[in-house]
Amino acid sequence: MPLIRKERAGNDSFGNSWPEDGAVVKVDPEHVPSLLAIEDGGFSEVTPATKETPEDPTPPEDPEEELSEVDPDAPAGEPESKPAAKKTTARKTTASRKTVEEG
Repeated sequence: MPLIRKERAGNDSFGNSWPEDGAVVKVDPEHVPSLLAIEDGGFSEVTPATKETPEDPTPPEDPEEELSEVDPDAPAGEPESKPAAKKTTARKTTASRKTVEEG
C-alpha cells in the first residue's frame, strides 16, 4: 500500500485520516491519483527507504593501505610541511603614488 503524506491534519473523502500535520498514512492504491490531483490539497507520495545500500561502507581489508598525508618516500632531512608564508604589506604602485601627490 502506498504511503501518502498530508501537510495538514485531517481526513479525505475516502475515510483516510491524518492525525497531525505532516503525518504519513497507508492509502488504497486506487485513491492515490485522486488525492495527488487535488490542487493545494497538501498530499504527496512517500517512497519508503530501501535497504539495498549498506549504511556503513565496508572497511578496508588492510588498514595500512589507507591513504596517508605523509609521503613515506620523502627524504628524511626534508621537513614534512613548508612554513607558512610571511604576511607583508602591499606595495604601492607608481600610479597610486601620483594620485596622492597630486591631491
